[in-house]
Amino acid sequence: MSYIRENVERILKKKKITVYRASQLMQVNDSGLYAMVRGRSNFSEKYINKIIPLLEVSREEFESWVIADKYPKEIIKKAMSIKQNPPSPVEIPQQKTKITKSPILTAKIDKLILEKQLSRTRLSKLIQYDQIALNRMILGAYKMSGRVIEGISDVLEVSQDDIRSWILADKYSLDLLCMAWNACISE
Repeated sequence: MSYIRENVERILKKKKITVYRASQLMQVNDSGLYAMVRGRSNFSEKYINKIIPLLEVSREEFESWVIADKYPKEIIKKAMSIKQNPPSPVEIPQQKTKITKSPILTAKIDKLILEKQLSRTRLSKLIQYDQIALNRMILGAYKMSGRVIEGISDVLEVSQDDIRSWILADKYSLDLLCMAWNACISE
């Protein structure tokens, strides 16, 4: 069972509210809410903003359930660990871009690139991916696709789970990751 479903249903049951009644109180479509609670679709921003007050939980707690549903607990644990001890930024020779939205992902990949005596240009050729798009993914401006994660994993000899944990660590705060971890281990 999903963490969102389990927690939403537990809280609604405690309040003696059905999903249908919750949809009426929230003034939203009942089949849409039902699909989101059941995990058949993702909670939209509109529904999140309306259900949080009804459940009387913080946005962070709700988001931790989303993270716990979306990522395996091993990746969450790795992300927490990396967030506690973030890597130092790495300077790549001839790399002009210094600003990054993903300091952990960028530092980790750049360190591996240097260790392998590669460049981002060479990496893009080895994984057969557009260099500009790859640079933007490494910097966090674009979402990194599964294909790119797989290619980087193969070339830089790092697990895909490690790469996903770096992305996760950049995306969420340590507190939120800890809340997601606690949701995972409380099952």
